[in-house]
Amino acid sequence: MNDQNFKISGKIVDVISREIVSGEIEVVNGYIKSIVPKQDVPDRYILPGLVDSHMHIESSLLIPSRFAAEAVKCGTLGLVTDPHEIANVLGEIGVDS
Repeated sequence: MNDQNFKISGKIVDVISREIVSGEIEVVNGYIKSIVPKQDVPDRYILPGLVDSHMHIESSLLIPSRFAAEAVKCGTLGLVTDPHEIANVLGEIGVDS
């Protein structure tokens, strides 16, 4: 199976309509090709993940790995971080670390 071509079935969480529907999602070349209603699905939930587009990890007072462990529990799958606070304190060394 190609990593970019697959089908997955389950309870699909629609965050726009606030509904959960049983169905199958087909992904081709890394893009969703279709979402088809299906009654007999595994007992798992399929939902979108969040990419936080502006985050200051140092404001959390956690190291990045610990912050990531907590953020993923809330559905955050990616971050675009702004290290300006650590840069203000440590300069280039802080940003490079």
